[in-house]
Amino acid sequence: MSIEKRLHPRIPVNWPVVILTPKGAIKGETRNISVGGACIEYSEEADLNGELQIVFEHSEQRSMSVTGRKAWAGNFNIDGKSVFSGVGVRFTEISREDRELISSLDKDI
Repeated sequence: MSIEKRLHPRIPVNWPVVILTPKGAIKGETRNISVGGACIEYSEEADLNGELQIVFEHSEQRSMSVTGRKAWAGNFNIDGKSVFSGVGVRFTEISREDRELISSLDKDI
């Protein structure tokens, strides 16, 4: 059993996401999220260095726009068949409303 080192628990989600980089937009899917950061799966090559603008599509009526930085990135093979690229981002700017929305998700699981 591993010890959780994160300050905020991650909540599993399947939200579409767009990462805006200086070289263009990268579309992906959010695998999990917390008030401190998120894990994002994407399929195209990307330079994710520096400040990133990230737009999460929580629902058709609600999106969240945050600023973050790459904490880690790599290629992963979970099911033995498909490989995906993933990035962990640490939020550097997030609104109070978005923090409250994410915090409320923790109560739903």
